[in-house]
Amino acid sequence: MTSTSQLCRSDLFEKRSELLSRDARVLLSYERARAIGLAHGITLRDILDLTQKFWDMHIDPIVVLDGAAFTLLIIQYNLVAGTLAQYAATTRPDLVSLVEDILRWDVIGQFCLTELGRGLDIFRMKTSATLLPTGEFDLHTPLPSDAKFMPPTVPVKGLPCVAIVFAQLYVNGECRGPRPFLVNINDGYHMCNGVTSRLLPPRGGSAPVNHALTSFNHVCLPPSALLGDLDKSNRIHRDFMSSIWRVMVGSLAIGSMAIPDLQMSSYIAARYFQRRHVTSVYGNPVPILSYRTQQLPLLHAVAQAFVLRALYKWAIEQFMDKNLDVCVRHGVAACCKAVMVQHAQLANYALSERMGAQGLFEYNRLSNLYSEIRGVSIAEGDILGLSMRLVEDTLAQTYTLPLSTHPGSPLALHEISLFDEATETVSSSSDFTQAFMQYVQQRCQLMVESMGHRMAYDAAVDQGVSQCLVDLYLINAIKTDAAWYVERGIFTRQTIMRMEDTALLAALPRLDELLVAMEVEPYVSSPIISDERWEKFSRTLPVYSSPPAEVPAQPTLVLERARL
Repeated sequence: MTSTSQLCRSDLFEKRSELLSRDARVLLSYERARAIGLAHGITLRDILDLTQKFWDMHIDPIVVLDGAAFTLLIIQYNLVAGTLAQYAATTRPDLVSLVEDILRWDVIGQFCLTELGRGLDIFRMKTSATLLPTGEFDLHTPLPSDAKFMPPTVPVKGLPCVAIVFAQLYVNGECRGPRPFLVNINDGYHMCNGVTSRLLPPRGGSAPVNHALTSFNHVCLPPSALLGDLDKSNRIHRDFMSSIWRVMVGSLAIGSMAIPDLQMSSYIAARYFQRRHVTSVYGNPVPILSYRTQQLPLLHAVAQAFVLRALYKWAIEQFMDKNLDVCVRHGVAACCKAVMVQHAQLANYALSERMGAQGLFEYNRLSNLYSEIRGVSIAEGDILGLSMRLVEDTLAQTYTLPLSTHPGSPLALHEISLFDEATETVSSSSDFTQAFMQYVQQRCQLMVESMGHRMAYDAAVDQGVSQCLVDLYLINAIKTDAAWYVERGIFTRQTIMRMEDTALLAALPRLDELLVAMEVEPYVSSPIISDERWEKFSRTLPVYSSPPAEVPAQPTLVLERARL
C-alpha cells in the first residue's frame, strides 16, 4: 500500500468535488495538493537529487483523484522548488529557506514561462527585464499578447505567492537572452504593485485550476531577483534550455500519471462490467464482461498499466544516468511521455464508451481522466513538438537513443523501418528542411510512439512482466500500424486477430488477481463499481417529487440490455 492509502479515505478526499462551486473546488484542490505533498515527505534533497521518493509521488494513485491538485503539486515541487533548489545548492544558499517554505506550502510557487502569443516559441519571449543604473531590474510586459499564459497566479488561501518569471535580460540596450527572475506575485489577498492576473474560464471537462494571464507593468525588482548572473553568454540557447531543465524532468514525471490513470480506469470499468448484467440471447442474465467488446479494451488497459510501470522504472534509470548525453535523457523522457499519453487516452475513451451513459458522468471519473490527460499531453512539453524535435535530431544524427535489447522483435523492426524510410526521404532531397517539413513532420509523433512501444516492450520483457500481459501489449502496439506489418508480410490481419484472442484468453482468468495487484481499490470513489456504492450514492442526490417525500430506495440491479 502507498503512503496515501489512508489519506484518500479522509474527508478531504471523500468530499464530492463535482457538487461544489468553482471557487470551492479550487480551494479544495490546493488543500489536496498540500496533503499529498506532505504525505510523501518530499525534501529539498529529494527535489535536487531526483530520488526514488520524488518519482514515486507521481504514480501514487491519489494523484488521479484530483487533476487540479496534481497540476498544482507538480508546479510547486518540480518546476518551482526544483528550479530554486539548483541555485540554493550552488550560488544562492539564501534561497534554501524559501524552498523549504514552498515544500511546506507556506508559500505558493508558480512558473511563468510560456506567453500567450508565443506558444512553443518560448525562446523568443517578449517579456523584458531591463537592468537599471541602481542594479535593480524593470520587469515589463510590452503587449497583451506577451502575457504569461496559464500559471494560476490569482490570490488564494491567504498564502503569499512567488513566481519564477522568464524574461529577456537587457543590459545597456543589449539583449542577453531569456533569464529566470524570482518575483513576488501576491500576498494571498492582493496582487503586488504592477502585477496583473486575469482569471481565465475553466478548462472543459477537468478539475478547475485558476489558470490566468499574468502581466507586469514596469515592476521594479531587486538585484537578487535574477537567478544566475548578468554575464553575456556565447551559447544563449543552450544556457536557456539548462535554466528550464525541470521542464524536461516534468516531461517524464507528469507523463507517468498515465500509469495510475490506467490502473484507476481499468479497475472502475472491470468492476462495472462484472456488476452490470444484460439479458443474453438465451434469456438469462449475464455480466457484460462476458462480451469481447468489453474484454478487449479492458484487458489491453490492464496490460498497459503493468507494462508502462516497467517502462517508467527503466526510463528513470536512463534519465538519471549522468554518463548519457543530456539530449539522450530528454529523448527517452519524450518517448515515454508520448506512449504513456497515447495509451491512457485511447483506454479512457474506449472504456468510458463501453460504459454507455455512465461513462459520461464526472462521478465515475473516466470522462475527467480523459480531459486531465489531454492537459498532460501539453504540459511540460507538447508531445507533437517534442516528437518533431526528437525525430529531426535523430535523422540529423545529433545523438542516438538507447538501442533495443530485443532487436528481432516486431516492434523493433517497425521502429527501424519507419526511421529508415524517413532517412531515405530527407537524404534523397537537396533540401533537408523542406523534405522534413513536407514528408516527415506529420509522421513524427507516430515515429516517436513506435520508439516508445519498443522501449516499453523491452522493459517489460527484461523485468519479467507476465507473458500474457506482454503479449497483449505487443499485439495492441502492432495494431496501431497494422498496415506496415501486413505490407512487410510479417503478419496477416487474421493472424493479428488470432494472436490477440490467444493473449486475451490467457489473461482473462487472471483479471481479479491483476486488479488486486494494482492496489487502487482504496482510491476508487466511483459509485458504479458495486450495488452498495450505488445505493449509498443515490441517497445523496437531490430529490424532486410531488408531494415532497423521500423516494423509496430503488432496486439496485436492473436486468436490461446494455449498449454494447
